[in-house]
Amino acid sequence: MDTVKIIDISSEGEGIGRTADGLVVFVPGTLPGDTAEVEILRKEGARSAKGVLLRIAEPSADRVDAPCPYASECGGCPLIGLSYKAQLLIKQKHVADALERIGGFKAGEDYVLRDICFAMDGTAASPSDIDAEYPMPARYRNKAEFAVSGNRVGYLKRGTHQIIEPEDCIIQHQAAMDVIRRMRSELKPTQKYYTRLVVRTSGAGEVMTIKEDRDGGFISDRRILKDEIVTAAGTLKTEISPQSFYQVNSGGCSILYTKAQQYARLTGSQSLLDLYCGAGSIGLSMAGQCSRVIGVESVRPAVLDANRNAVINGIVNATFVCGKAEDVIDTKLQGVKADVVVLDPPRAGCAKSLLEAVKKIAPARIVYVSCNPSTLARDLKILCGAENGGASAGTGPVYKLEEVTPVDLFPGSLHCEVVVSMSRVGSKL
Repeated sequence: MDTVKIIDISSEGEGIGRTADGLVVFVPGTLPGDTAEVEILRKEGARSAKGVLLRIAEPSADRVDAPCPYASECGGCPLIGLSYKAQLLIKQKHVADALERIGGFKAGEDYVLRDICFAMDGTAASPSDIDAEYPMPARYRNKAEFAVSGNRVGYLKRGTHQIIEPEDCIIQHQAAMDVIRRMRSELKPTQKYYTRLVVRTSGAGEVMTIKEDRDGGFISDRRILKDEIVTAAGTLKTEISPQSFYQVNSGGCSILYTKAQQYARLTGSQSLLDLYCGAGSIGLSMAGQCSRVIGVESVRPAVLDANRNAVINGIVNATFVCGKAEDVIDTKLQGVKADVVVLDPPRAGCAKSLLEAVKKIAPARIVYVSCNPSTLARDLKILCGAENGGASAGTGPVYKLEEVTPVDLFPGSLHCEVVVSMSRVGSKL
């Protein structure tokens, strides 16, 4: 048995500590600040090891009673046992660590790291605005995803394919949980139906259910879901189809987009290229601040949504193109000029070919919105010319990382969004 002080938490939700002899140990069931008695599963010569938790000898001062009876089984909210203030500080640290470890960017020297922010009563707040008693935000998700087997509808138990069926989930909209309970009563245990159920909700109370099979086919009870995104630039009406990407936290999305608008520094005459644009919401929220918006998205239904969202908002200076961003720039948009580029890729980040294509376009500013600090750091390294040894690497101009703001759209989880401000070296915009 070893006594281990837990100092961090991994992306898989395992506490990270070190033994007296310096061995890194990953211990499921622990949180930063805990002192744990652990049985270490050591491999000869290994630099790290798994640990089996025997007992929490001294709990973290940031521990709270998890407001969910399923916290020990469900892997969706590994931070739910910590105060919300502690959750925020851990996420901010993870962003800074990833940028330094992977990208080589040191906060305070290479860029300004702003305090992580979250939605509190419709406005942006930071850890300094709350104390350890402030409760974790609940009912914030507008999209619920459940596994289905027979009449069992719920979440996969941590590390298994077993379904646990919560009577309630405090991060989900109440309307989504009502749908789940109804589905359980309607389905038969011996029949095979669909394998995944998605429930989307809007601020106005509309509900969309999407039943998906193993092959990617789906059936939805609605063609579109209507919602609104409120930012500093105004209110954007949105219509979203079943396959379109949409931020799962509406209040957090408003803060995220407002920060992206600030980082774009648009004054009315610039052109904006919105890559990985989804249903067009980021670009459309900035359309009134620039001369032209061009959005690129590979999911065709999302492109249709983006064009429809432009129409319902009376926006006439926006165009949307269907295709992979890295392909479209060199074909359909060959020779296009853009003063500002917005990047909002999936967790895998941007293709290197896309980043090089963006550098050829040479926008004065780049705003990068990321849900994965690790791939963000990798991509920033390329844009800043630091890959392969310095500013001369790659092609096109070099960009400077200016400012980074984490935004918590996923309380309880380890994830957060990050908004990044970059400028082309030598640009005055």
